[in-house]
Formats: sequence, C-alpha cells, structure tokens
Amino acid sequence: MKTNYLKKYIISSYILVWALIIFVAGTASLVFHAPPVIMWIVRNLIAWSPTYLLLIGWKHFRPDETRMVFIKRCFSGKVKLLPALCSFALTFGLSVLALFIFSIIMGNSMLSYIDFGKTALPLSIFLSFTSGPTGEELGWRGFMREEFHKKYGFLKSSVCQGLVWCFWHTLLWVVDSDFTDWRAIPYVISNIVVITSMTVLMNIFLEWHNNLLYSVLLHFGFNILYVFLDADIGFFMILTVLYLVVTPIAVLVRNRTAERLL
Repeated sequence: MKTNYLKKYIISSYILVWALIIFVAGTASLVFHAPPVIMWIVRNLIAWSPTYLLLIGWKHFRPDETRMVFIKRCFSGKVKLLPALCSFALTFGLSVLALFIFSIIMGNSMLSYIDFGKTALPLSIFLSFTSGPTGEELGWRGFMREEFHKKYGFLKSSVCQGLVWCFWHTLLWVVDSDFTDWRAIPYVISNIVVITSMTVLMNIFLEWHNNLLYSVLLHFGFNILYVFLDADIGFFMILTVLYLVVTPIAVLVRNRTAERLL
C-alpha cells in the first residue's frame, strides 16, 4: 500500500501544534505568568511548528527528495518588486478597507480601533513578521500545496489546503480569542472563509511566480493589522464579505490568464 505522506504530515502538524499550545504556551502563561512580550515570542516559536516538523521529519514525508532540492524549488521563481508589493497590499488593503467600513458604520474614527500597546512598534512589526508569515509557509504553501496539487485541480486543492490551515488554528480560537459568547460563531465562520480565501489568493501568486516570498508577504499583510486591532465582531463579518467578493474575481482573472497562455 502506498504511503499517504500528506496525511501523515497533516495529522502530525495538528498533534504537534496542539501539544505545544497546551504544554509550552499553557505552562508559560499559567505557571510562570510570562509577560506579554515573552508570550508573543512563545507563540512565534509555536507558529514555526509546521516548518520544524517538515524539516526534522523530512524522511517521513518526502523520502524521495532532499531538503535542499525542495527548498530551492520553493524559492526558485524570480522576485519582482511590483507583484511582491501587490501581494502584501492585497491582504493589508482588504483589512484596512474592512476597518474603514466598520468605523463608518459605528460612527468612530479608524484610529479608535488601533491600539499600539506597550511594545515598541519596530519590535511589534518584527515579531509579527517572524511568526506565521515566515514560520508556516514552507509547510503549508511549500510541502502541502505540492502534495494537494498532485491529487486535485487548482481550486479544489486550494480549498483543501485552506481548510487544513484553518482548522490547525482551532485550539487558538478557544484559548486566544476575545469572542467566547455568541460572537464565537461568526468569528469561526469568518476564519474559515478568510483563511481559505487567502490560500486561494496565495496559490494564484505562487502559480504565477513560484516563490514562497509572495505568500509570506501576503500572510504578513494579513497579520500585521491584527497586532494593533481592537475591533468587535462586526469588523470580521465585513472582512468575510470582502474576501467572498475579491477571491472569486481573482480566480476568474487566474482562469482567463491560464486560457490565454494555452
């Protein structure tokens, strides 16, 4: 029977991240009462778990290829300034637009929903960039994308990847969310829609440019606002609608571009 390396990787990644959240982050928070910056660093280390798992357990997931060949392929495409800026601006812009609409509806200024906190701005940006954007992409958009693409076409593969990535965050929705009442339902729905849509957008950039830097920047563009955001569930509902509008348009553009190249 042929080994299902993708299934092994997905199950292992879930077990690892949940164990790290419970035993490492839980201990740091509940036992040692670590300050916010230390907890942020702990979360960043946990966010890198898909990469740790892939590289350390490489022979269990891709025994027919070396790590270096795989990594070189993931970053083989030429990086172009304009597409790189667009990858960041796309997700960052959607978040800003959602906040703008939300602020108008609520009758407040956008800045009233931004809290820079006590951590220095450069450190906040650095910690945001070195968490999920740089820590997760080699596993999700590197290994997992290739494996799903072997089985399915572009859209089905992207949706499957998005759902795996989305529910990998399940435990965080419980322990690291402010929405523990009825708002948890639209918050989870928003996560499912937005994360899956982001995966589709990432895969379009990767199909065109074949360099994980684009998905890193797209991921960072999404994450950076949430470092400072202090908004209610209405923001996430608006963001969900925006992604439901933008993603099908992006898929249509991708399909038409592919047709012209045939």
